[in-house]
Amino acid sequence: MIVIPMSRGRLAGHFTKAKELAFYDNEHNHCFTLDNPAAAGGNCAAKKAMLQLIKDKGGRIVLVDQIGERMLGKLLDGGISVCRPGKESSDIAALLVAASDIQLRLTSAAAGRPSLKHQAKGGCGGGCGCHGHDHDSAAGCGSKGCGGHNQAKSSLKPVSTSQQKLSYGGFRPL
Repeated sequence: MIVIPMSRGRLAGHFTKAKELAFYDNEHNHCFTLDNPAAAGGNCAAKKAMLQLIKDKGGRIVLVDQIGERMLGKLLDGGISVCRPGKESSDIAALLVAASDIQLRLTSAAAGRPSLKHQAKGGCGGGCGCHGHDHDSAAGCGSKGCGGHNQAKSSLKPVSTSQQKLSYGGFRPL
């Protein structure tokens, strides 16, 4: 199955924020569309439910425009191929053709956007709902929860304005 995260009838700008997930077979026939459990800016549990839904429904290839490195890593670890078509692929037929282009596949979690919110919260102990427990324990989030606690804590340090001029070029558009 090929999965296209959709918002307003086209490929969603951000994978986990898509309103729905459209599933297509290998012959590019539309099979069904389901609501995305993580659409409302979900926490780790909602994103985990999204990933599980894709796996349960037989998703083998997922098309993305933008995706975070953590979710990309989880898709790849789950044996799901991830394809980022070019901006010229705007209609569904072109997106489905792009899904078969191996050169458009993302092969490393590093190809995704950095998970800035996760890092700013100090990893899994912050607002993701995991509360700093061991994910492998019976009281944990399940087998991996929101990625485990082996993530390095953010080491962001404020930049003194007397040393460098501030630049806003790296901010994402709202």
